[in-house]
Amino acid sequence: MWINRRMASKLTAAVKSRPALLLTGARQTGKSSLLQKLFPEIEYVTFDYLRHVETAKESPEYFLSQFKNQVILDEIQYVPELFRELKIVIDQDRSGYGRWIMTGSQQFILMEKISESLAGRIILFHLETLSAEEVRNKGNLNLIDFLWKGGYPELWSNPHLNVSDFFESYIRTYVERDLKTIIDVKRLNDFRRFIRIVATRSGQLLNYKGLSADVGVSDVTIRKWVHALEISGLIYLLPPYYANIGKRLIKSPKIYFADHGLLCYLLGIESESDWFSHPLKGSLWENMVMMELVKTHGLIPGTNLFFYRDQNGVEIDFVVEQKGTLYLIEAKAGERIPPGKLHFNRVAPLFRKTFKTENILALNIKEDKVLRQKEYAFLNPLYSEISLMSF
Repeated sequence: MWINRRMASKLTAAVKSRPALLLTGARQTGKSSLLQKLFPEIEYVTFDYLRHVETAKESPEYFLSQFKNQVILDEIQYVPELFRELKIVIDQDRSGYGRWIMTGSQQFILMEKISESLAGRIILFHLETLSAEEVRNKGNLNLIDFLWKGGYPELWSNPHLNVSDFFESYIRTYVERDLKTIIDVKRLNDFRRFIRIVATRSGQLLNYKGLSADVGVSDVTIRKWVHALEISGLIYLLPPYYANIGKRLIKSPKIYFADHGLLCYLLGIESESDWFSHPLKGSLWENMVMMELVKTHGLIPGTNLFFYRDQNGVEIDFVVEQKGTLYLIEAKAGERIPPGKLHFNRVAPLFRKTFKTENILALNIKEDKVLRQKEYAFLNPLYSEISLMSF
């Protein structure tokens, strides 16, 4: 079963305007499947095969010379030696649009290599796991399962696949294979325990010392491991929002998982009932809302997506700055929220001299449309997109 991806039209348009295209994203987000679905006639080569890696590393010029037409090069992070040669080949024919289509699973490392070699020659995209919108647009799936299954495409395309087995295999592959290309982890059991402890901190301020004490390794090691999770696309660090309001606020970032299904697995959640009864349900919901903003609007944490919290504990879960408007978004897992738990009225006035402000409450309610009260709009992002426009 194929689920259409929101990004498809952008990719098909991009290959008509640039010589090279790179699609990044964590493993199993559907990068290779999407490109092969969109461009079935284009030759496909994957660097998951060692023989291709060895050939490309030994002679980048010879390897690229084999391809006379368009080609998809999958998992390009394994052969960074190709980037310099790609620059030479592309410069020989700058009008060969869509000639080189690539995927990669280690976003930050790839960005660094590309900025050195292919700046101005390549267009970049980042693919997340399925959004709630993409799942519900399929029309015949149990959308409530999205809360605990998350968005890895294979979990939705293969109804016979056991969710726990999928994630256990995913973690094993990541820890035993991909991680070794990023950092040297000598004690894999410590790293596994680290990932599970990080899951309990989702939606919380990142505290390296606290993680160090709980995992039993040094602060320096924790920082390396957090960076490894970020590089490989498994987590996001969401920085706080600063503005000229007369004082500095909380400075530590908050930590979120790129897929809340993986987060649920790490917390032992294997069903809808597990999700609704879990003590961290509020954090799970917040994580899902955060990623719906990223997936449906292409928001980038630290660029146009933040959180707000002052030293008195007044907090707004998400702050989106876009086209002169500041969207203040609260994520609450319940259906009825006491007004005293919402801080819109305490935060919005701080920014009204500079921005128009819109208040949005993301609730787990059984509604498929946006509703409106005097002070805020509210909706369930499972059933309705969080629209970033004036309500």
